[in-house]
Amino acid sequence: MRVLLTALILFSLFSCQEKEVITEEKSLIASEQKKKLAEQPIQVKNGIVFRDAQGNLLSEAEKDSIVDNTSQLQALRRFDNESNNTEYILFENYEDLRGFVPDDTINNLIEEAKLMQAGGRGAVLNKRIADEWQDKKLPEGVLNMLDGSVKSFRDFEGSLLVLNLWYINCGPCIAEMPYLNNVVDRYKDEDITFLALSFDSIPDITNFLERTDFIYQHGSIDRNFSASLSPVAPAHFIVDKNGIIRDILIGAPRNTPEIYNRLVSVIEKNKK
Repeated sequence: MRVLLTALILFSLFSCQEKEVITEEKSLIASEQKKKLAEQPIQVKNGIVFRDAQGNLLSEAEKDSIVDNTSQLQALRRFDNESNNTEYILFENYEDLRGFVPDDTINNLIEEAKLMQAGGRGAVLNKRIADEWQDKKLPEGVLNMLDGSVKSFRDFEGSLLVLNLWYINCGPCIAEMPYLNNVVDRYKDEDITFLALSFDSIPDITNFLERTDFIYQHGSIDRNFSASLSPVAPAHFIVDKNGIIRDILIGAPRNTPEIYNRLVSVIEKNKK
């Protein structure tokens, strides 16, 4: 009986040890499989991918870990034309991006963050538009004029051009029109062209002008072309006789009549 009991105990012990070994082996296999999967490159086409601050592609688990464990997480979005992916770069501080994002881009982002704190989104938009167009040549474009002619910005070279971008449903654009008319009256005897462009249709602009006094020259511009110059309206560009954009005023001042003095100031500066 004692011999039989010992055998049963030994068998029992052996069975438990065998199960532990099998469980350990399964755990090791699973761990190796996970490791291999993690080492495989993340391949996404026509989708959304995430990167860390140094540009490394993130798995879902890695992305979730950064989201869960970063107190002030920020993201930069960019489009990868090669893979047709939208990429989000996750980071905490702009300085973390150095080595992956060019230094001048980081410096720009830091400056924009300061502008956002000081002057809000309007200040950031002003800076972006100025960076894009200040002292640059006005693109030619296609301008469908109210008189039926088709022109380009090149046709307005030779004199100072004051360009206004607006549209019919823009309340601030309409509110400042009486003050823009006063500017035109002030310079009516000088070689200055005042041109207003809207992305509305010619019939709609014509109908609007039958009810509202706006004494600029008028034309219609493609919506995308208008947005490439300024994504917001009203916008005013002061363009020299060679077609170079010298000053830009974006948005309407809270005190609408101020637009008169602002325009006069930049016109006087550029008349010289």
